[in-house]
Amino acid sequence: MKKFIFFLYLLLSTSFPLNIYAEMPRLSSACFEKIKIRNEQFNRMIMKDVIQGLKLDIDETNYFKVTEKELEAAHLIYGGKEKDDYYESLHKHFMVASRGKPTLLVSAGEAYLLFKKPDHTNVAVRLKLTNSKWELNYIKESEGKPIRFTLLKCEKDYLQKKNEYYKID
Repeated sequence: MKKFIFFLYLLLSTSFPLNIYAEMPRLSSACFEKIKIRNEQFNRMIMKDVIQGLKLDIDETNYFKVTEKELEAAHLIYGGKEKDDYYESLHKHFMVASRGKPTLLVSAGEAYLLFKKPDHTNVAVRLKLTNSKWELNYIKESEGKPIRFTLLKCEKDYLQKKNEYYKID
């Protein structure tokens, strides 16, 4: 009899929960679009500050702009070899702490990796192509302007709802 009551209790407690679950908050697609636009503008402002702050003679029309995602996609498209010196010699330079996303500008035989450190220092890493490997030529640094990253209203609302959902204080 005790087993039957226990089994009945388990069946009812799992079938008909007493508490009502609230739906987890989500970002709307419109908010995602606004975030994407804001992030692109933020990265453009950072790159503009880096190029101007370091007084680089870089005309972006003469360079092919590559992000880390694009570099990884190209690596996979062209074989995705495990030991690819060409890819690895470029990719290792993306492993930096930065504000915004590091940007690689590639031209014939040379490349610049531009980024802003968390302490607002502008950095340009110049790479030269030698024997199918990108090698460090020099690193140039200078103090940069602080560029403010602001949350959108829809992000703030989402974070507030998420905190309420998880009851985070």
